[in-house]
Amino acid sequence: MREQDLSPAAERGVAWLRIAAIALIVAAETLPHPNPNRETFRIAAALVFVYALGALAWAYRGTITRRTTLAFTAADVVAISVLAFLSGGAYSEARLAYFLIPIAVAFRFGWRITFVVSLAVVLAYDIPARHLADAPQFVAVETGYLIWIGAAATLFSALLERRTRELVRVARGRRQLLAEVMNVEDNQRRLLAEGLHDHAIQNLLAARQDVDEAQAVTPGAELERAHAVLTSTLADLRGAIFELHPHVLNQAGLEKALEATAERASKRGGFDVDLYLDYPRRHPAEALLFNAAREFLTNAAKHANATKVTLTLTEKNGAVVLQTRDDGKGFDLARISGYVTDAHIGLLSQRERLEAIGGRLEIVSAPGAGTTVTATVPSA
Repeated sequence: MREQDLSPAAERGVAWLRIAAIALIVAAETLPHPNPNRETFRIAAALVFVYALGALAWAYRGTITRRTTLAFTAADVVAISVLAFLSGGAYSEARLAYFLIPIAVAFRFGWRITFVVSLAVVLAYDIPARHLADAPQFVAVETGYLIWIGAAATLFSALLERRTRELVRVARGRRQLLAEVMNVEDNQRRLLAEGLHDHAIQNLLAARQDVDEAQAVTPGAELERAHAVLTSTLADLRGAIFELHPHVLNQAGLEKALEATAERASKRGGFDVDLYLDYPRRHPAEALLFNAAREFLTNAAKHANATKVTLTLTEKNGAVVLQTRDDGKGFDLARISGYVTDAHIGLLSQRERLEAIGGRLEIVSAPGAGTTVTATVPSA
C-alpha cells in the first residue's frame, strides 16, 4: 500500500488511543487483583452458559435481524453484569468480558450504536462495582479501560462505515457503467442484426430468386449447387441474426424467444428440452434474461453431454426466476474461477451482468450430478 493511500484521520485517532492505553496499563500494574469465589456465581454461570447455547442455536437456525441482534447485545451486558456482581464486582475476572461487547457491536452496527452500547457497558460495570467501598481506584482504572475500548470500537465502526459507503458508491458507479455498456452492446447487436436482415438477407434472397429463374430456363447441376449453397447460407445467416438480436423477443416477448432458443439448443446439443414458462408480461431486463438463458443452454449443448434439459421461467417472491437444469456430467464448482483462463467466461460474465441490475446467479453442480443454474432479477 502506498503512503498516500493511508487515512490520516485513522492514524491520528489510533495515536490518541495508544497514549491512553499506555497510561491505563501503567496504572493497572499498581493495583491488587483479588479473586473471590461464590457458589451463587457458579449457578449463574451455568444459566448464562445455557443462554449462550440458545443464542448459538438461534444464530444458525433463527432469523437474524437488527432487533434480535440488539436484544442479544443487551442480554450479554446483563449476563456479564450479573456474573461480575456475584464474583467480586470490581475485582471480578468476569469484567474482562465487557471488552468483547463494543468490539462485537462495531463489526455489526454503525458508530452511533457502538457509542451508545459502549456507554452502556461502562455504566453496567460501575453498578456491580460500587458495593466495594475500598476499590474506587481500581474501579476508576477499569472504567478507563472500558472507555478506551469503547472509543476504539467507535472509531473502528466509523471508519468501517465510511469505507462501506465508499464501496457502495463505487459499486453503484460500476453497476451504472456496466448497465450503460450493456445498453450500448445491445443496441449495436440490434443495429447489426437489422443491417444483415435488411441488406445481406435480401441480397441473398434476390440471388436465389435469380438462380431459380435461370434454372427454370436452363436446368443444370451448377445451378442446383448454387441454389443449395444460397439456401444454406441464408439459414446460417438467419441463425447468426437470431443470436445477435432475436426479433421475436421484441415482437412476441420473452416466453416465445426462450421457446425458439431452446429449440435451437436442443437440435445443436442433441438433448430433449422441457419448458415451464409462466411469465407472459414484459420485463425491462428481458434481453438480459434471454441472453442468460441462451448462455446456459449453449453450455449444456457444448459441455454437459446432457440428454435432458429443463428450462423454467416464473415469478416468485417478487422476483423473476430463470433456471436451467441438466442431467449432464457436471463440474467442480471450486474450479469455476479457473475457467477465465480457459476462455470459459460465459457464466462469470452473466453473473456480472445480473448483479449490475440487482440480480444474482446461483450455480449448483458436481461431477456426474448435472448442473443447475438459476438467475434471479427483481420483478418489473
